[in-house]
Amino acid sequence: MGRKKKIGFADLQATHAELEGGEVRCPECKRKLSEADGLRFVRGFGQAEPSLAALNCPRCRTMISIRIIATT
Repeated sequence: MGRKKKIGFADLQATHAELEGGEVRCPECKRKLSEADGLRFVRGFGQAEPSLAALNCPRCRTMISIRIIATT
């Protein structure tokens, strides 16, 4: 009988451009993350654009939260 993988947690920071360009990677398995992986944006009160996103890595099941930072 196989063992289940332990689910990990990760907090990342990225810009919208990095996220759309596929530059963000899972810290556990190094897989490229994209919006097609089931990325859920979380809107804050009084904010026009979401500043937080969450997803589970399809490969290693790590729960990832990504803080969207503004480009300066």
